[in-house]
Amino acid sequence: MANIQFGAITTTTTTARQDILSYTPGASSKLKLIVVAGYYTTWSATEANLGTVYIVVNGADKFEFRIQNTDNDTLAGLVILPFGDGIQFSGSEAVLIEVTPAATTSMRWTATQVYDQ
Repeated sequence: MANIQFGAITTTTTTARQDILSYTPGASSKLKLIVVAGYYTTWSATEANLGTVYIVVNGADKFEFRIQNTDNDTLAGLVILPFGDGIQFSGSEAVLIEVTPAATTSMRWTATQVYDQ
């Protein structure tokens, strides 16, 4: 059975490593997919770095990437990380998705983690 976790925040500061989503999967859970999106809350035709996203497992950074605004309002900056057969967890490792926004402009950040149990 799939277990889907979702989190979202709106940022207006450049405070480092703001939490979008934190979840501790149960024993024998397998992380199958992570999806992260970022976009301005009001339309902007300016192409710009929105911020840096971090994926942290059990307190250690595992992934780091930037999300870019496009000049097309219908396309959010989107990163999809599929993990094939899944990454196994023991039940004590927290999986955290954080963001450091690049500007104080209001931005919406969403994250989804999909587990197979």
